[in-house]
Amino acid sequence: MDRRALLKSLLAAGVGATTFGATAGQMKLLNTFAQQQRFDDYKALICVFLYGGNDSYNMLVPTESSDYGRYSVVRQNLAVPQESLISLNTTSSLPYSLGVPDYMTPISDLFHNQQLAWINNVGPLEARVNKSEIKAKTASLPPQLFSHNDQQKLWERADNNLTGLSGWAGRIADLLSDVNPASPIPLNISLAGNNVLQTGETKPSYGITADGADMFGGLDPRHNWNDKRIAVFDQLIAMDKHKIGGAYRDIVNRARSNALVINQGLESIPRLTSTFNDNRFEDELHMVTKMISARETLSMQRQVFFVGLGGWDTHDRQNDAHPELLAQLSNGLNSLNKALVELGVNDNVTTFTMSEFGRTLTSNGDGTDHGWGGHQMVMGGAVNGGQLYGQMPSLELNSEDDYGDGRIIPTTASEQYSATLAKWFGLSDAEIAMVFPHLSRFDLADLGFMG
Repeated sequence: MDRRALLKSLLAAGVGATTFGATAGQMKLLNTFAQQQRFDDYKALICVFLYGGNDSYNMLVPTESSDYGRYSVVRQNLAVPQESLISLNTTSSLPYSLGVPDYMTPISDLFHNQQLAWINNVGPLEARVNKSEIKAKTASLPPQLFSHNDQQKLWERADNNLTGLSGWAGRIADLLSDVNPASPIPLNISLAGNNVLQTGETKPSYGITADGADMFGGLDPRHNWNDKRIAVFDQLIAMDKHKIGGAYRDIVNRARSNALVINQGLESIPRLTSTFNDNRFEDELHMVTKMISARETLSMQRQVFFVGLGGWDTHDRQNDAHPELLAQLSNGLNSLNKALVELGVNDNVTTFTMSEFGRTLTSNGDGTDHGWGGHQMVMGGAVNGGQLYGQMPSLELNSEDDYGDGRIIPTTASEQYSATLAKWFGLSDAEIAMVFPHLSRFDLADLGFMG
C-alpha cells in the first residue's frame, strides 16, 4: 500500500471529528513509517498580499457601451475612462465583456499568453449565501465582516476561525514533514514579516529581506575576527538551563544557522539577465527568484513565499493612488514572470494575489469604502490561463449581488481558491480536508484554474 492509500484508509473517517493538531500528529507518524521521498519535483507558491483591500472593480471593467454605462453610473467619479480599456476578449458565458485599464497592459499580455487567470468575486464565506437569506437574517456569515485585521486572518486561515493561530500554508508545512528532508530551511519564507498564512502549529516560518537573510553581525562565522566572540556567546547561552532560556537558545541558534545557509546558497546562484524595476515590491520579488534559483543548493522541493504590497485602503485619493498601485503590481508580476521563465521554472511556480476584501461599488466622493467580494489573479505556467473563473456580479446598486451600499456578496469562497492551489502544490484529498476543514460546505473543492 502506498503512502497516500494508507493515509486515506486511516484518516478518511476521522478527519472531521479530530483537531488539526491531533490528525497532523498521525500524519507525522505515517511520514516516519513510510520513509520514502514524497515528491520528485519542485513547486513553489508565491502569495502577493495586497494590504488594505483592493478595489478590483476598477481592474476588470465592462467594455461594451451599455454595460460600461451601468458601470460608470455606479462608479461615478471613479470610473476608468472607457477609451483607456484593453479588451480581454472574454467569452460569451460572462454577463458582460471585460477589459483592464491601459496601465495594466502587462497583465493583459500575460492573460492573452495564457500565463494568467482571473478568479471572480472571491471572499470569505461560511457557506454560499444570497441576499434574501441575509435580509431574513438566516444566513451564516463570516465573523467581523469589513474589518481589516479580521478579514486578513480569514483569508490567511481559510477556516473562518478568528481565534486560531495557524494559517493554511502553515498547516501545509505541518503536514509535509517529509518534504525538504535534507534542508534546515523552513518551507514557508516571508519577505513581509510575520503573517497568519505561514504560521504553523509545529513548523516555523522564516523571515528574510530583499537583501537576503539577516545575520547577527557580531556572530557571523564568515568573518574570522568573530571566532572568539562566537565561542564566548555560545558558552554563555549554553549555561542557561531554564526552559525559557533553552527555548531562546534554540531560536537564536536556528536563526543563525538558517541565515548562514541561505546567504551562502544565494552566493552560488547565476546572475539573471531579466531585470526588475527599482522599488521595494520588485526588490522582494527579485529576492524570491534568487531563493528559487538556489533551490537545489538549499535542498528545497516545496516552498511558499509571502510578499506584501500596501496602500490599497483607498478611502481617499483613489483616482491618484489606485492606478499607481495597479501599475506597480502589473509591472512587478511581469518582471517576476520573465525571471521565472529565464530560470526554467515557470511551470513549477504559481503566484497568486490575496486582499482582505473588495471595496464598495459606490464612490464616497474621493474613494471607496470596505466591501466584501473581489477579484484575484493567479499567474504561472501551470495555470489554465486566458480564462476567468467564477461568476461576475451585477454592477448595479441594490441588485441581488449587493449586500448593501455596493458591497458585493462573494460567489466563490476564499477556501475554494486556496484549496485549488494546495491541490496543485501536491496535497492529497485527505490532507486538503484537514487543512481546509469547511471545504465540504461548497460545491467545488477544485475551481479548475490549475493544470
